[in-house]
Amino acid sequence: MIAPLSWHTALTTWDMPVPAAVLLALAMLCYGWGVWRARPWPVARTAWFAAGLAVTAFAVGGSVHVYSDVLFSMHMAQHLLLIAVAPALLVLGRPLTLLRVNRRFVRAVSHPLVALGLYAAVVAGTHLTPFPQAALTHPVLHGAEEVLYLVSGYLLLLPVLGDPPVRPPLPPMMGLVVLFLGMVVDTIVGVSLLMTPHEPFPGYAAAGRDWGPALVEDLHWGGAAMWVGGDILMAALAIVVIARWVRAPDRGGDLGPWLEAARRSAIGEDVGPGADLDDDEEALRAYNAMLARLASGDRVTRPVPPGARGGSSARPSPTGSRAARPRRRR
Repeated sequence: MIAPLSWHTALTTWDMPVPAAVLLALAMLCYGWGVWRARPWPVARTAWFAAGLAVTAFAVGGSVHVYSDVLFSMHMAQHLLLIAVAPALLVLGRPLTLLRVNRRFVRAVSHPLVALGLYAAVVAGTHLTPFPQAALTHPVLHGAEEVLYLVSGYLLLLPVLGDPPVRPPLPPMMGLVVLFLGMVVDTIVGVSLLMTPHEPFPGYAAAGRDWGPALVEDLHWGGAAMWVGGDILMAALAIVVIARWVRAPDRGGDLGPWLEAARRSAIGEDVGPGADLDDDEEALRAYNAMLARLASGDRVTRPVPPGARGGSSARPSPTGSRAARPRRRR
C-alpha cells in the first residue's frame, strides 16, 4: 500500500526507472557536448533545456509517476507535464540546431498535419481505449506511454515555437491555429472523461486505495485537469506566439505565404511587386489606389435604376437628335 498523498510525499517520493535515468543523462551529456562544440552558446537556451529535463525527470521518476498508478488525476498531471510543459522547455533550448540534425527529416516528421495527427491519436488512444488498463498492469507499456507523451508534444510544439534554422517556426497565425486544434483535442477527451459515469479502468480499483477521492470522482478530476489544464497551457503558449508576433520587426510578412499573397493581390496591385506594404506610406498609397480602382469600376458597371431618368438630367439637350433633324419644306 502506498502512503496517502500529501505535500510531504509529493515532494519526497521518488522511484526513477533505470532506463529513464540513463536516457536523461545521455540527453544532458549530448547537449553539453553540443554546447562545448558550438561555443559561445546562449546560456538562456541551456537553462531552458535543463529545465525541460528537470520537469521530465520529475514526471517519470517523482511522485507524479509513483501516484499515477493509484490516482487517475495524478496520471493526468503526469500527462500534462510530459506532453506540454517539458516539450515547450526543450524546444526553447534549441537542441536540434545545436546537434545539427537532418533538416529534411525533422521538417517531415514535424509537419503540422503529421504532428496534429500523432498528438490526437496519442491523447485519445491513451485515455478513451483499454490502453490505460494495460499500462497499469504492464510497466513497459507505462514507460512507452510516457515516451509517446514527450515525443508527440515535442513534435506538436516544434513548428509552433521553432528551432531555426533546422525547423523555422510557422507564421504566427498558423501557429495559433495549431495550438487551437490541440486545445480542441484536449477538450474533447477531457469532456468525454467528465461525462463517464463509472470507473472504466479496473486497475485503479484493484489498487485497494482507502484514502483520497472516490474512483469516479478521481476520474472526473482527471478529465477536468485535461480539459481546463490543457487549455490553459495551450493558451499560455499562444500568448508566447502573439508576443513574438508583436515584437517582430516585420509583422505583415509573418502572415504566411498564402495570406501574404492574398493581401498583396488585394492591396498591392497598383504599387508593383517590390513595394513594401508594411511601410505606412506604401500601404496608404496602395489602399487609396485600390479604393480608386473599385470606385471607377463601380461607376462603369453600375446599372441605372428604371426610375432614375426623370428630372432635369433626363431632358434632351437642344443639340439632341430632335434638334439635329433637318426641317421639311412645306
